[in-house]
Amino acid sequence: MPVVNVCLTHQERAISVPALVDSGAALNILPFDHGLRLGFKWEAQRLKLPMGGLFKGVEAYAVLVKSTIERFASIDLAFAWVNQSSKEIRTLLGQINFFKNFRVVFESYNNTFKISPYPNL
Repeated sequence: MPVVNVCLTHQERAISVPALVDSGAALNILPFDHGLRLGFKWEAQRLKLPMGGLFKGVEAYAVLVKSTIERFASIDLAFAWVNQSSKEIRTLLGQINFFKNFRVVFESYNNTFKISPYPNL
């Protein structure tokens, strides 16, 4: 599976988590407990997100998290912080806005994938 370690930082708190690179996911997904570890407060969130697909009916809020993937420069990634724990779901890197910032090449014939930032970033 295309999993990469990502360092997430918010308000001087940092955690490193494995994230699934998912070209079929519309959004980046941050599990509830990871958001708490980063210092987010559920009751303080204001930007509620309507969720669909596997997350239909799950409460979620938009949060911005400084993210470092491999050796690349940190960028701000928008996540849907969902009311499900990391025991139920993985951290996902999806179309908005991971794939807007990184080129990902999946090579299923040799079971690898490569990530690189777009040259203008």
